[in-house]
Amino acid sequence: MTKKINLENELKLMVALDLTEMDPILLGYVSFLCKVWNIEQLYFTHNIKKYKLYDLYDDFLEEGITVEDIVDRGLKKSIDKYYKADAPYSVLITSDDYTESILSHLSEEYKIDIMITGNKDELQGTGALSQKLVRMLNANMLLVPEEAKHVMENVLVPTDFSSGSAKCFPVAKSLVERSGGNIEALHVYSLPSFFFPYINTEKAIDKTKFHLKEKVKQFRKKHKLLEQTSFRSTDREDLSIVEAIEIHAEKGDFDIIVVAARGGNNITSLFVGSVTNDLLIRNRKMPLLVIK
Repeated sequence: MTKKINLENELKLMVALDLTEMDPILLGYVSFLCKVWNIEQLYFTHNIKKYKLYDLYDDFLEEGITVEDIVDRGLKKSIDKYYKADAPYSVLITSDDYTESILSHLSEEYKIDIMITGNKDELQGTGALSQKLVRMLNANMLLVPEEAKHVMENVLVPTDFSSGSAKCFPVAKSLVERSGGNIEALHVYSLPSFFFPYINTEKAIDKTKFHLKEKVKQFRKKHKLLEQTSFRSTDREDLSIVEAIEIHAEKGDFDIIVVAARGGNNITSLFVGSVTNDLLIRNRKMPLLVIK
């Protein structure tokens, strides 16, 4: 079971580095997080795919140098240059054919609260690694894009009024406590098609808005949400739910999106909610924090 993210707790973060142009971005963002979160320990990790080693070993071993030595030097050079915080850190280098499996194992071994990865992963931006990690990890997961701002003042929480999405609100509260920032909840809806043969569009909209207002009221009461948390509802029209969320997030200039790993259809822990799954593979401008 994952720990609750709370700034009063001392968090353990694991950062997946890959010796690409994403590493300086991740190291810079983690340096920022150290200013707004209580960080007990950082673990910078890199997994070397075993099948990539075989053709290289002979060349390096002739000089008494291992591939792990090369990777270790590269990581430490990047960390020394781009990591600017004081939180203690360790460097972990592994060699395994399955990056998601070894990261999941390390996460459990070191009792990680949040796993941090770049939005562009080693699978050439397909998002497959992120999707697998979210399914396998007990830890929460933070995806950081290239354009991430070093700000934590405006937090967007998409909600389907499920108990899963309700877990995101205490986390969002923790994220803005020090900055005094704002939390906004967003529900994306579509007008029920059965309305249209019987009543006009205007009445359908009024009925839907009234229904949503009641849902928000019940949701606030059930989960004891802060009155300062504003709720917005938007008709997705011809957009997908994920497209509607991203358009709203960009227009509102939000600094981070906090979403539950699973929504209302919580069939089994092996599956990730469809909206979260789609968000994982999108090229956002703001980080995405997935709460388990």
